[in-house]
Amino acid sequence: MSMLNKKSGFTLMELMVYMAIVGIIVVIAGEAFSSSTKMRVRTDNMIRATQEAENAGTMLKTDIGQLGAKSSKESGAAATGSVFGDNFGSVHTSVYMDPDNADATKRDSSSFRITPDGDFSNFTFRRLRYDDDGYYVATEEINWYVDDEGTLKRTCKLIDKRNGLTVDNSDPCSDVGADVEPVTMAHQVTKFKVIAAKPGAKTDEVQVFPVESNSFRMVSRQTGSHYVRFTTKNLLGEVNNGGTGAIFSDFFSNYDNLNETIRSSTDQMMNQAFAIKDETVEESDWKKLCSSYGRLTLKENQEYEISFEVAYPGTSADKSLLFIPGLDHMSVGFRNISTGNIPEVNGVKLIDDFLFFPPMSATGTATRKMRFHVSQEVNNVCLAFTFALYSPLVSQGTVTIKNLKLLKVASSDYTFVDPPYDAESNKAEKKNVKALKVELQVSRGAKNGGRGETGDVVIVVPIQSNGPRG
Repeated sequence: MSMLNKKSGFTLMELMVYMAIVGIIVVIAGEAFSSSTKMRVRTDNMIRATQEAENAGTMLKTDIGQLGAKSSKESGAAATGSVFGDNFGSVHTSVYMDPDNADATKRDSSSFRITPDGDFSNFTFRRLRYDDDGYYVATEEINWYVDDEGTLKRTCKLIDKRNGLTVDNSDPCSDVGADVEPVTMAHQVTKFKVIAAKPGAKTDEVQVFPVESNSFRMVSRQTGSHYVRFTTKNLLGEVNNGGTGAIFSDFFSNYDNLNETIRSSTDQMMNQAFAIKDETVEESDWKKLCSSYGRLTLKENQEYEISFEVAYPGTSADKSLLFIPGLDHMSVGFRNISTGNIPEVNGVKLIDDFLFFPPMSATGTATRKMRFHVSQEVNNVCLAFTFALYSPLVSQGTVTIKNLKLLKVASSDYTFVDPPYDAESNKAEKKNVKALKVELQVSRGAKNGGRGETGDVVIVVPIQSNGPRG
């Protein structure tokens, strides 16, 4: 019996079905590839837009940070030379927009101007320029704006300068009276808005302590397991009276001179004094005095500043000049009136002490400033100075502080409202604006009038130097 050889293959119908399936797969793969490519392009556009917006925002933030700068280290009122004056009320009025306008409603002692136009702002501000030694060089006027092409640009020009100053071609700002050359900061900008915060608190609302005058009194903590009384006097040498300053002396020494070593931890003591208002009372219990005359409340998330001057001792032989940072301890902070401890919740400190040190020279005065805020409201505390001295001789010195103040920092009140605060319609109050908010949006891949993919940046910039001029 013979075997028949059968030929294998596709029928026409099978081939057509196969080709249809392959075609569908190719279409699907093509669509997937196209979608993937579009997504990659969109992602790339978004990344590029965001990067450009962030770069421009960083440069703008740095630019604005010196808005209104008006202090230089020289003194006097000379018009030229190394002692060019810092009497800015009459010499450098150019740092303000329009401080001498005869019309009080148009008088503008701020250092910025915002002209809004929909999603865009024309933003101009002024600041001083200094040389490497901190001397006045010129007054700069800087302008950020978006042109008709959607390009964010920046210009800089000098509107006042020290006599004899030469401005060459490499200078980033144009000379007084010369044409300005704009510099491109970002392309395809679809939003550039500069918004002023509501004016901050007035000066008479800032000082928290002392509350009624600039006088205060220091009260030493009584002898206890870790604290020993020491001498606190006012600047006139009076023990029970206050004033604008305090002198600390007769510190306990944690250095054992006999054995020439630091005392054991069980024998170590600290000196601590509390600030109260200037009241002449016979009471010596620091808790009662703090409760009656020094009780403070710190508000949640409000920024505060402790400031005081540390006067140099009257003689270069004063032992306080032997203070060793990192070994000896001087600090300022707050203590709970009931417990005498640093305020805390569930064992977690709400605010630590701030270290400071005495002057290391025998001339002048050094200012100490410490800024802080607390995460929740702190009640019933008193401002305290603590001294723990370990060097052989430093305890024999004196430490003098003056002009002690606890301030509520007005520039931390950065309140932005909707609709935005119109600073230009409130020129008399513009000088009290302490922050600006910038909203910047850059687009990429826009078609047919659309915005495409965007990168957005929102920054808030403090402008503590903005105004006022008297």
